[in-house]
Amino acid sequence: MIKKIISGLCFFIIAISPSLADSAPITDKEIKEIEQFFNSYINSANTYKNNFIDHYSKDAVIERVVIKPDGTKQTVSIPMKRYIKELKLGRKTAKLIRYKNFYTNKKYEKIGANEYKITSMRIPFKDKKGLNAEFKVIKTPNGYKISEEKMETNVQRFLSEK
Repeated sequence: MIKKIISGLCFFIIAISPSLADSAPITDKEIKEIEQFFNSYINSANTYKNNFIDHYSKDAVIERVVIKPDGTKQTVSIPMKRYIKELKLGRKTAKLIRYKNFYTNKKYEKIGANEYKITSMRIPFKDKKGLNAEFKVIKTPNGYKISEEKMETNVQRFLSEK
């Protein structure tokens, strides 16, 4: 009986050890690097730089969580190709009206060997309260890249566009 218990514990430890290794605490160096990357992303977005798209992986997952007037939420996935097209189209207008997003309550978390999660409160242009924003970032040979972006929005048109 003792052998079975010990064997079971050994199996359990071996089975969960890869997930424990991936969830190692984030180091101060990693926080500094991720924070620097995220600040670069925010600056590029708010100053309408051409390199803004370079912050994303080519197959990034973009989602908008639309807050409906009744308070319910619906998640809408946006293909990366469409996202890039819309960014390019809306850039000139956004620049003219000086549209910016501000991010507060930023938290950085390591979720894998080379994977990180950034959560924050996004405060859109002329908004009085923030909306949740979450980014998954991966470390690649070409630097950090956003692999997933999920933001809450009040913009209802995301529900009807394809």
